[in-house]
Amino acid sequence: MATTPISGVVATLFFCAIFLGVTTTVPTPFEKVGKGKSDLERQREIEEFLRSRFNKDHTPRVSGDSRAAPRGVRMNALDSLILGDEERAKMPVTKDKYLVRENPHLVQWERETRKFLRKLNPAHGHRVSAAMVYEWATGINVAELYAAGGTAAAHLRKINQVLGHYFGKPYMTYILGRKVPKAYRVPPGWYVVRHRPMTLSLFHEWSSKTLEA
Repeated sequence: MATTPISGVVATLFFCAIFLGVTTTVPTPFEKVGKGKSDLERQREIEEFLRSRFNKDHTPRVSGDSRAAPRGVRMNALDSLILGDEERAKMPVTKDKYLVRENPHLVQWERETRKFLRKLNPAHGHRVSAAMVYEWATGINVAELYAAGGTAAAHLRKINQVLGHYFGKPYMTYILGRKVPKAYRVPPGWYVVRHRPMTLSLFHEWSSKTLEA
């Protein structure tokens, strides 16, 4: 009676396993959570949770990426998903002119400049300069900075750009006996909150009434 060698049996089982493609799978955390519920039930739970957080007055106007609805969603489920026309938030920002990339330093200096201008008493006229804004925001004296070998030229250029947007061309004048090469006239009754920002980043906050200055 012939016998089959043990090594031959092992080799045969090895090649059979490769041929059949034996694999093992481990359930993901999402499969464990959703166990016992249909896809439609899980989808409705997610939608109800997000709906509870919705506020039409504080919804960002810059939308996230959208995705097509999965196949198999019934129309009655879609009807319950969509808000009524009077319940929806403002339209998102879509105009071509808003598709720009801004200098973050310019945005920051406009923010600080608006804070400075808001401190001015509107009952009087004022003369302001970029150096005033810089020294108020940083606590660094411009004359001392240059005397020590430093520079604030890049910052002053951006502040001048912002002040020029609000008040037009500067002129040379004297303040407390000191010569100011570039001064801007702020007329009486001028309120910064009534004027739209120059940068689109701040304009978005200003139009949403979340800009602090």
